Amino acid sequence: MRIADRYIGWQVIYGTLFGVTLLTVVLVLGQLFKQIHPLLVEQKLPLWMIGKFVLTTLPFSLMFTIPWGFLAATLLTFGRLSAHNELLGLRMAGVGLARVALPVLAAGALFSGLCVWLTGTAAPAAKAASRTLLYDAVRRDPESLLDPGVVQSRFKEQRVYVERREGGLLRGLHIYLLSDDTRDAAPLAYVYARTINLRVNPELKELRLRLRNAYIETVSDDGSVELAFAGEAEPWLIDFSASAKKNVEPSDLTNHSIPAAIAARREEEARHARRLANPSLSPEKRAALERARAKARHTRKQLRLELQKRYSLSAACLAFGMIGVPLGVTTRRRETSAGLLISLLIAAAYFGGMIVANQALESHSSAGAALLWTPNAVCLALGAWLFHRASHR
Repeated sequence: MRIADRYIGWQVIYGTLFGVTLLTVVLVLGQLFKQIHPLLVEQKLPLWMIGKFVLTTLPFSLMFTIPWGFLAATLLTFGRLSAHNELLGLRMAGVGLARVALPVLAAGALFSGLCVWLTGTAAPAAKAASRTLLYDAVRRDPESLLDPGVVQSRFKEQRVYVERREGGLLRGLHIYLLSDDTRDAAPLAYVYARTINLRVNPELKELRLRLRNAYIETVSDDGSVELAFAGEAEPWLIDFSASAKKNVEPSDLTNHSIPAAIAARREEEARHARRLANPSLSPEKRAALERARAKARHTRKQLRLELQKRYSLSAACLAFGMIGVPLGVTTRRRETSAGLLISLLIAAAYFGGMIVANQALESHSSAGAALLWTPNAVCLALGAWLFHRASHR
């Protein structure tokens, strides 16, 4: 039986690696084409930084392509075994379907462990690296942040355009301040300067612009326009930091750091509760402490949900293994397109269920983390029923 185990196991692993490679290339190229204009035109990043951007997207792509590639490989492998009567020969030798599927379940556990590492360690690190990509480019070449002839839209609620560069000076600066970053944003101010001196503050991650012969136009709340002229304006600051002044989200933390963060939020909540027990607190101070306590409780819940979300998503390989083996046996199709279509439908239903569960948790604070495990439970229950049917045929 060891020969059969190695044969089936390697068939599933090779098929998974091929499927994951193909799907990952498609997803990464899609992300690259989506960001190709801001990366190459606006930021003019070198090729090595484009490669760094591709590497930062790999963990997020692999979290989804590994389960789907494993499911497709399982369906195709057992469909081929069934179509070539190899599975029938094993069953005539007294080997049950559950024993034949043991290498698949072992491979599923291996890939699930890999997904735990991806979601809990690699993905947070890649997210942090992607946030520093712009800062690394500016630190390497500060003048590339305001490249002439390109409308810069990377700055929050601002659009910046420079007409030309002459030596170390920038000429013809146009800055539009907007109410938000949507396409229907209302203009709040317009700034024009004939010449600009540029300096980078690496400690504060700020771009300092000294405007000369500046024209400033502001729009008040009632719609009236106010004009101002200045021979030399104070330094105009543009924050190019991707991570400064940003709150840490649960998705930024690794699996090892989340339990410590949960304990810190629990201690913070208890500290606020002890302070609220003081009867001499003013109403304003009591209301502020109540808000802080509620925020700590909400953050603690979000951290727990993030941890459960990662583990439930990583268990997709095991769930797909349970459902993929009996489905591959019952389809009995030689065409690979049938197995790929079935895997696409199952993966779409599974990940769609995960999205619905996440949205339900965000909109209903009383929903439990068990909702995240519903897609896995459905796959396991359906797989057990299909196993029972396939084993008694």
